[in-house]
Amino acid sequence: MPSRFRLLIVFCASFMVSSIVPGQTTVNDFVKDGILKAKLGDYNAAITSFNKAIAIDSSHPEPYFNRGITRSQLKDYKGAINDFTRVISLKPSYPEPYFNRALAEDYLKDYYNAIADYNRAINQKADYADAYMNRGLDKLDLADFKAAADDFTRALQFRPADPAAFYNRGLARFSLHDYPNSIADFNQAIKYDTASPAYYTSRGAAKAASGNFEDAVLDFSLTLSLLPSDTASLMNRALAYLYLKNYQAAFDDYSRVLVFDPEYAAAWLNRGVTMQYLDNLPAACDDWHTAASLGSPKAQSYIDKYCSP
Repeated sequence: MPSRFRLLIVFCASFMVSSIVPGQTTVNDFVKDGILKAKLGDYNAAITSFNKAIAIDSSHPEPYFNRGITRSQLKDYKGAINDFTRVISLKPSYPEPYFNRALAEDYLKDYYNAIADYNRAINQKADYADAYMNRGLDKLDLADFKAAADDFTRALQFRPADPAAFYNRGLARFSLHDYPNSIADFNQAIKYDTASPAYYTSRGAAKAASGNFEDAVLDFSLTLSLLPSDTASLMNRALAYLYLKNYQAAFDDYSRVLVFDPEYAAAWLNRGVTMQYLDNLPAACDDWHTAASLGSPKAQSYIDKYCSP
């Protein structure tokens, strides 16, 4: 299955608007300057501005929050976690620092702590659709597919036309072997976003898993109309063609894969299988030898069984 989507941090203005009072004007100026620099992509300069704000008033949460977002942009996730933790200690009643700390934890694959932080964000904001989405993705990563599907359902309660939520729930249901409902979710994702190749690929995989190889071919073809070099869809479509006994079409797709990636061992292996079905055993053996040279043990077993020394 293709990669799923995680909702990323987008740099934004500070999550708390503070009134300007005597002695804090300079802090606000540095925060605004840092936000502007971060939006322009000058993250190191932005951090310098936030550091100056903190040096003036270390009890002010805004510079820590925005420095945490900026550190995440720089992939300094541990530093970002420290900043969001500081914000939480200063203002524990806001959901955003919990959400952003969880996202940094996601990048470190610390899924259990991330889920705990998404829980805290949701406790502060019950309709936090993004938190349900990301918590569901963490549960997918932990193979807790039923709980993941439940989280995507909760996200859809608050954002009922979100194609990513339908797509992710479809992935969870696919993993539960609930192919009819998985296909229904991918249909909804496509209804709201017709331009995402992953949606068609996933629906095609679910249809193939259901034994509906003809419709699977159509979906893989739709993906390839949007992304002609997608070798995963070419491999999937070729396999569907094999099940349909359309060996020449399968051969053509495996050949296309090898144009894009001539060291793709599985493509050499499977193209050899198609040549065997097309009664061209010498060509099949040639492909299996290539696959074996690329490290395919299965290809060697075919050589031993079907190809003369």
